[in-house]
Amino acid sequence: MNDFWSKKERIVRKGGLGLGVLVFLTFAQPGAVADDVSSKLIVAPSSSSLAGGTAKLVVGVLSREKSAYTGQYRIKVFPYFFKNESGKLLIKVSETSLRRMIEGDATNFAGRAITDGTGETRRVTARVLPEASDHGALIFTVATENGPLVFNTSYRIDSH
Repeated sequence: MNDFWSKKERIVRKGGLGLGVLVFLTFAQPGAVADDVSSKLIVAPSSSSLAGGTAKLVVGVLSREKSAYTGQYRIKVFPYFFKNESGKLLIKVSETSLRRMIEGDATNFAGRAITDGTGETRRVTARVLPEASDHGALIFTVATENGPLVFNTSYRIDSH
């Protein structure tokens, strides 16, 4: 476990990082009403292999705003530094999907990553696999011009 996570914030990692994104379980308290949840989703850093290199994904804390979870992201590509990017992540989460997730069901989400500077938009998908009410596995996929980058990571819900 690296120094990035304090003891309180440790997350069970499922190999690598998943962008992502991310996904919005900042409400996963059994019996909770989705509209009443104002928690935050914390996604563990992850990486994905690509031809001749590695892409590393770091997602900032995702907060619920209206029907979506939003936050910042950064992808660093080694050795192709000119492919590095950062921007805003927006993942749509319907009331129905949110309730399914609260109940512990595997759930899919879709959204977009909007790059800083150029404003280029990339399609993002996320699959949440809850292991408990406050954490689980996350598979985050980012569409790129060279094919999808798939990040396998974990998430933790912070209800504070």
